[in-house]
Amino acid sequence: MVNQQLTHAEVSSDDAGIGSGADRVLAILTILGSYPDGIGLNDLARLTNSPRSSVHRALAVLRRADLIEQDGNSRYRLGYGLLKLAFSYYEELDVVSRIRPVLADLAAAYGETAHYAILDGIEVVYLAKVQSNSGRFQMKSAIGGRNPAYCTGVGKAILAYSLTSLAKVEAFIAQHPQPLHRYNKRTLTSAQQLFDEFTLIRQRGYAMDREEHEEGLHCLALPLFLTSSAIPDGAISVTAMTQRISPATLEASVGRAQDLISQHLGAVLA
Repeated sequence: MVNQQLTHAEVSSDDAGIGSGADRVLAILTILGSYPDGIGLNDLARLTNSPRSSVHRALAVLRRADLIEQDGNSRYRLGYGLLKLAFSYYEELDVVSRIRPVLADLAAAYGETAHYAILDGIEVVYLAKVQSNSGRFQMKSAIGGRNPAYCTGVGKAILAYSLTSLAKVEAFIAQHPQPLHRYNKRTLTSAQQLFDEFTLIRQRGYAMDREEHEEGLHCLALPLFLTSSAIPDGAISVTAMTQRISPATLEASVGRAQDLISQHLGAVLA
């Protein structure tokens, strides 16, 4: 067995070989990809031309992230966490490729911007966006961008199906590092307000953002049940400027949006 104990001199030595810690981490991942049966610390240090102490620190970071694992013989290899991350990424790419035509039709039908987003903790992440060719206003939202879930249409459409009690809503609010930010007078910031809103969303199958996050913009959002009939995988929204389409007019068109989504994706709506 290769001796994995680090001497004081090694721990305090200056880094050599590969320049930065990030470069070293990437190099180690690349090397491990060529050793399915694992490789020891000494060999990794040799292949990366780096001190054992530096390689050991990089390995510790990767292990904490569940991207690599160490077997009983102190050999390192890629972990299931990395595979899970990769498969999740490709699954999302597949979902986005299915949903993008829906967004294109919604954007064209409404002359506005359509989004697809998923929930990540207390925030939503936008994975796809299609803007109408006829729209003169350019939305600031970006693919990969994030917004608070509690005050966005897509966020509320998703949260409504997991936060089904006042206690669950209170627990969700407690996850925030500080009280819910009130962006304007329309923002819902109390547990009771959000619980009532989520109850209404479940009853009607869609959510509305009535300028709760950004004044002048509102949206209609519908949860998508692609892999589960209980918890949405994400949500689709149509976002409009209040001066062009009123919230009441947008909400009244929900049947139109539902039809377009069902034509492409089948029975995936609430």
